[in-house]
Amino acid sequence: MATISDVSRELRRLIDLISRLTHYSEDVLCKPIEEGKWSIRDIISHIMGWDKDFTEKLDHFISSGEVMLDEHPDVQAFNEASVAYGRSMKPHDLLQEATLQREQLILILSKVPEAAFTKPIPGSPYTLEAFLQDMFIHHDKHHEGQIISYLQSHQ
Repeated sequence: MATISDVSRELRRLIDLISRLTHYSEDVLCKPIEEGKWSIRDIISHIMGWDKDFTEKLDHFISSGEVMLDEHPDVQAFNEASVAYGRSMKPHDLLQEATLQREQLILILSKVPEAAFTKPIPGSPYTLEAFLQDMFIHHDKHHEGQIISYLQSHQ
């Protein structure tokens, strides 16, 4: 079982990835990684959307002791809105905002009591720890792999 510190360290990997991405041109960041797939900018914007959504849930949890870890009612629409938001920005501005959003999530997470982190959430199959492992860390690693593979094949 991971601690808040362990999970925070894993969540920081995205910040490290984004830091490396700042060295790439807008062309590289905005080109789809494969035909019919998102660009790096789109992927980062997609992740940032979920970070923002979960940060709000965590903030509510800290203030009220209650959190809803249920499936989003329309994941596709949420992802499309997140990607559209990112496309409205300059890619390097998006990278900066995504970094700040992930830092905010980690900061709010640090305020969660360790005992609450591994306690089952009523009405959910998850603990906060399991939810972050499944829905964020594994998700980050999936997209990190896509990005790195794309960058390595286009150098």
